[in-house]
Amino acid sequence: MPEKTSIGLGGIATSNQILGLATKEAGVYIYNIKSKIWENVPTNAQIIEGNIGALAVLDNTLFVGTQFKGVFSTTDHGKNWTALNKGLTNLTIRRFCEFNNVLYVCTNDGFYSYNKISDSWNLEFGQNSLQTNGATFFNGSFYLATNRGIFMQQADKSWINSSPQFNMHNISSDKNQLYAMTYNELLLSSTDGKNWQSIQSGLPKDLYTFNVVNHNNLILAGQWDGIYKKTNNNAMELSSNGLPPKFAVTNLKAYNNILIISTSERKLKEGMTIKK
Repeated sequence: MPEKTSIGLGGIATSNQILGLATKEAGVYIYNIKSKIWENVPTNAQIIEGNIGALAVLDNTLFVGTQFKGVFSTTDHGKNWTALNKGLTNLTIRRFCEFNNVLYVCTNDGFYSYNKISDSWNLEFGQNSLQTNGATFFNGSFYLATNRGIFMQQADKSWINSSPQFNMHNISSDKNQLYAMTYNELLLSSTDGKNWQSIQSGLPKDLYTFNVVNHNNLILAGQWDGIYKKTNNNAMELSSNGLPPKFAVTNLKAYNNILIISTSERKLKEGMTIKK
């Protein structure tokens, strides 16, 4: 892999056989477990020009999301790429999600599912300028993290804004809990996903968490200065031994029981601090 690469949010993807990542400068890479080398997947110049961000792997097909040109896919590891934007009304791709072997995409106007038969995207829920930054599936319902709050899908497939007071950066879940990431606080839900408590204690003050995963029964959060783990009293403590100091941990992904992370040298914006 080139010495200097940038990996966007959602830029790591895994399946049972594939560990891949998307770099903004050199396109997609697949990790060769035997040789322990990242192998470049030829990536069209127009895809790189679109500003690569998100990556997904489904049925050995690679999907790349860009900021300006939508979705591209390849079934032959980069020999041929196809634009896959039929059904999308906004081409800014925020994140891919996979649930029950169906691929979903979050865009700047909503949440779409991929139909393999028609090779197109179906709108699940959207509104004009509804920036959808993440999605999760919890207790039989979808939850969307948006710039207008948390939208929850009802049993009749309708949607409600269950938490309009929040501007959401991301959302995730495990078997027992929902984790919501606002731009200045990490939240933990009640079992119905409607009431929230802060678990920002121990994290940098007023800084957003990039993502949260449950890995081997540890609740881990990627923050601007490293990885934190949740304690028994719902506080967070730094757990970054072996990682570069004070690096923003932008992606966390499990692969064959191994936790894969990507870090960024993103600097704090003016006025931001990692002070607890």
